[in-house]
Amino acid sequence: MRVDRRATLGLLASAPLALGAARATTAAPGNRTAIVIGAGIVGAAIAYELAKRGVAVTILERFKPAAGATGDSFAYLNASTKTGSRPYFQLNWLGMAGWRIWQQEAGPALPLQWGGATYWRDTEAESAKLSESLRIAQQWGYAGRGIDAAALQALLPRLAIGPVSAGAFFPEEGAVDPAGAVAALIARAAKLGVRLRAPVNVTSLLLRDGKVTGVRTPDGVIEADTVVLAAGLGSEVLAGQGGVRLPLTASPGALLHTAPQKQVLDRVVFGPRSTFKQLPDGRIVASISGHEGGAPNGVDVQAFGRIIQAAAASYLPTLRQAAIERVSVGQRVVPADSFPVVGFAPGVRGLYSAVTHSGVTLAPALGRLAALEIVDGIAADALDGFRPDRFA
Repeated sequence: MRVDRRATLGLLASAPLALGAARATTAAPGNRTAIVIGAGIVGAAIAYELAKRGVAVTILERFKPAAGATGDSFAYLNASTKTGSRPYFQLNWLGMAGWRIWQQEAGPALPLQWGGATYWRDTEAESAKLSESLRIAQQWGYAGRGIDAAALQALLPRLAIGPVSAGAFFPEEGAVDPAGAVAALIARAAKLGVRLRAPVNVTSLLLRDGKVTGVRTPDGVIEADTVVLAAGLGSEVLAGQGGVRLPLTASPGALLHTAPQKQVLDRVVFGPRSTFKQLPDGRIVASISGHEGGAPNGVDVQAFGRIIQAAAASYLPTLRQAAIERVSVGQRVVPADSFPVVGFAPGVRGLYSAVTHSGVTLAPALGRLAALEIVDGIAADALDGFRPDRFA
């Protein structure tokens, strides 16, 4: 079967995860057992989708679910910030559609919000960048529109907007509580027979005649037809044991998390000097450098948290009195070329890589695609250009 990718994206509402042309891979169709290393959002997604296909899955997590990059993610569901690469943009768009499928399956257990994302800028240079990103997204069929100060204020009535030289609204974007989402996915996966073992450290891969046959832990050996590397930064060392190059870097991201506040926001806010959202439980999550939440090296975390709070309070004054619950500095996983590394590893049968930045948006698409490739032995063209063999 061949489905044109552009046509697929035009039909997202009715067929949100039609996944493109299928080609044979070196995977053995009908793999029935799998180990997923890592219980972040990508690992949970793949385990869940494999279990839906009848695969017996064991998740091995070194600490606890969502303990790594996932738990410290801003968790903004979008494709509008990915306009530098059309294939990557499309993959993120598929991920957004996948979240809506999961919401249909899990209902209110999945802590999702679909209020859209609001942007505004107050300098000529930044306004030009925003307008260009909006233009590209619109050309690719994405829902977004330019807005003026009055429209922005109507969308965000509780905020002190300030000067606006350019604005944009992406109505189909959203946000999620990442730790809550992982918990919901693992709970659903458990009902399908998935076993979670945590904390457990995977010390090595079991390799025989060019194939991975399982893993070794301090408690012993666990065998499986397929081993999925979804352990974030830890995936690089494990891949290297099989002679697979998986170059990853860590990028720190700082986020402020307040105590629960009165509910005032259902949209993601991208002001010129602050980015923030409000979770369903009332907590505000904020950064001063976009949803990536960058942080300078060696920064005093608590002092930096107060800087983030002051910046957000310049738009939402009630935040000045908000209690700070924590300031997180997570280590975002960034492949060497910034794009996902997904698919069967070159030279090691049965070893599947699933490592990426923007894992929260991408998780539903990567979960479904990985399940197709592992169970059915096909290659989904939505992952062309994102394969591990590009680093071989």
